Amino acid sequence: MTSTPKEDILIIHNNFICYNIHYMKLHTFYSQQDWIQASLEAMVSSLSEQIKLSGEPNLAVSGGSTPFDIYRELADQDLDFSKIDLIQVDERYVPETSVESNWSSIDNSFEGVEFRQIVRFEYLSSIQDTLDQVQQHLPQRLGLTILGMGLDGHFASLFPDGEYWDKSASDKAIITQAPDYYPTRDRLSLSPEYIYNSEKIIILIKGNDKYDKLQEYIKNPIGIKNWPLEYLYNHSNLSIYTYLE
Repeated sequence: MTSTPKEDILIIHNNFICYNIHYMKLHTFYSQQDWIQASLEAMVSSLSEQIKLSGEPNLAVSGGSTPFDIYRELADQDLDFSKIDLIQVDERYVPETSVESNWSSIDNSFEGVEFRQIVRFEYLSSIQDTLDQVQQHLPQRLGLTILGMGLDGHFASLFPDGEYWDKSASDKAIITQAPDYYPTRDRLSLSPEYIYNSEKIIILIKGNDKYDKLQEYIKNPIGIKNWPLEYLYNHSNLSIYTYLE
């Protein structure tokens, strides 16, 4: 499936640029603190609304190097985390003591926070055991999902040329493989369909190189199998927060 941008609404502020494409809102910041603050406010607003509406408030978080300053700020907010489930978006199949582990960084970022429950990809005796355990505990629908973006357009552990782009799946989580230029190839990830069904998605991007790639493929779509992020462009509640260093 390929998306073609239909409408650009450009709003210029002193410290950032915001424009809409389809339903997607792209916020571009030139101050790291402003980027953190704007992202944080959007997250707090979404989680507060979930709590107010009851149901199953939950926060799904990705790893990578970009989001941890924001996670630490979020942990200090006046939110009733005891009502919120924390869900891991994806993981490398490695022990949590490994420097490659997403979970160790997520756990450190939310140190001292008491969530209602945590659903994560634990390193069990087989990758299938890990997948089966997570599938049993995932909620019917994700509330707020935080994603990053790789230079190849991947999000979560959903990469270009992945077989999951050729077929729909009912599974909430899947086993994936990263391309061979990644140090750890065996991965687990929430599925594309499950992520897309989130009530709200926030994508955090840091750096001019990623921003330039994003701009290039927004203007010239090349298809999901070549640029996975395109899968999310038509989500009805998608915001991208970019910091240009």
